[in-house]
Amino acid sequence: MRHLLLSLLILALLSPLPARAAFYQWTDAEGVVHFTDNRNKIPKQYLDRARRVEVSDKATTVAPSTGGTMRQEPQQKPLEPGGHGERWWRDRYKTLRSELKSLQDGRTGKEQALEELRRKRTFFHKASDRQAINVMEAEIAGDDAKISEMLNRIQALDLAAAQAGVPLEWRQ
Repeated sequence: MRHLLLSLLILALLSPLPARAAFYQWTDAEGVVHFTDNRNKIPKQYLDRARRVEVSDKATTVAPSTGGTMRQEPQQKPLEPGGHGERWWRDRYKTLRSELKSLQDGRTGKEQALEELRRKRTFFHKASDRQAINVMEAEIAGDDAKISEMLNRIQALDLAAAQAGVPLEWRQ
């Protein structure tokens, strides 16, 4: 009986819980849609137009912002998904993915250089080698942060594209 209870407890703890995230979305004067997960990062002139976007595993909902009145403006139905044409969507995805690829490639080279520095330190034990290792580790950590931010930007663009009804072919 004890084993059954323990097994059920482990199963309950290992079962995935639905993920939730909240983003804010606004469109600037040039028609560019922006996303952030921090309301404080929204420029003051766009606070009244920002919308809260709830993202979870089950569904995505758009709610009015919590800190101000949402101004309803008459909107014309855009001819293109998200108010942008196919070229804009393709270029946006291509730019983000190429930046991500170059960051990942640069990180790989830095990891190899770091491994070489560690081997060198094993043989010679110089203080300058330790400093070089610290610098390289800091650069790799910085690249990791940039890669994470780039992945978030791609995810936000995917969310905007899905909400706008952008065809999957345009997201390649």
